[in-house]
Amino acid sequence: MTIIILSWAGSFIFIRLALEEIPPAALALARFSLATPILVAFSLFNRQTRQSIKEALRKDFLLFSALGLTGVTLLYVFQFFSLRLISATEGSIVINFHVIFAMLLSAAFLSEQLTRRKLAGVFLAFAGVVVITTGGASTTSLNLLEPIGVLLMVVAAFCWASYSVLGKKALTRYSSTVSTCMAFLLGTFYLIPFALAEGGVETLFNSSWLAWCSVFYLAIPSSVITYVLWNRMIREIEVTKVMVSLYAIPIPTAILSYLFLGEMVTYSLILGGAIVMLGVYLTQTSKNTHNA
Repeated sequence: MTIIILSWAGSFIFIRLALEEIPPAALALARFSLATPILVAFSLFNRQTRQSIKEALRKDFLLFSALGLTGVTLLYVFQFFSLRLISATEGSIVINFHVIFAMLLSAAFLSEQLTRRKLAGVFLAFAGVVVITTGGASTTSLNLLEPIGVLLMVVAAFCWASYSVLGKKALTRYSSTVSTCMAFLLGTFYLIPFALAEGGVETLFNSSWLAWCSVFYLAIPSSVITYVLWNRMIREIEVTKVMVSLYAIPIPTAILSYLFLGEMVTYSLILGGAIVMLGVYLTQTSKNTHNA
């Protein structure tokens, strides 16, 4: 989980850099056009994995299509377009609704119990994120949220929650490597129409080395490695407990921003970080009163 948090914390910086030169759908396609062949090549070395991929395509094509759409295609199309309409601070607040969605979806479809301690932890952690991300923002800026951008980020949060809940089902029959490989393969294929409709694919050939460094970071550490680890996590642990840990991402993001961008560590970061950690602790240590 620590590797995932650190990798995705860094991805916010690289996404902002890449979007200055590459349109959203084209950036998403470039990211997974690099990540998918690497993961597929790695998977094909194992004979059992090759057989599982063939079985997944034949028996569970619809399930993995849903995983590809929610965890790759729609997630990043909505998220990247949203970040063009609202600020990174505003986006980081809204995207954290994925934990709320995951908690509700898990209760509805995975029989994960909603305990008072878990509910308190989830909402306390969200409050900590709000403190961190709004500490340096004025009230006026928060009142000027672009409605369309906010809506797109809410949809992105729902997509990520749906991917994690659907992934829990897929992981009862397939390994984390196979599940990730299938989601990447189909999700990348479904990204092609979005990138073509956007008409920004040609910008990739004229992008700077910094933009391409950002794409490589997003493709390998932030996609191939973290997605496999993520699927292994949700295979063993309740989805809500795993997802609430992502509330800690603003903390290393702020540290990286201080080290590489010269941004100062504020009192709101310290206070919000403490609230986040308390919320994560409450959720992670909650226990079901009965087994589902």
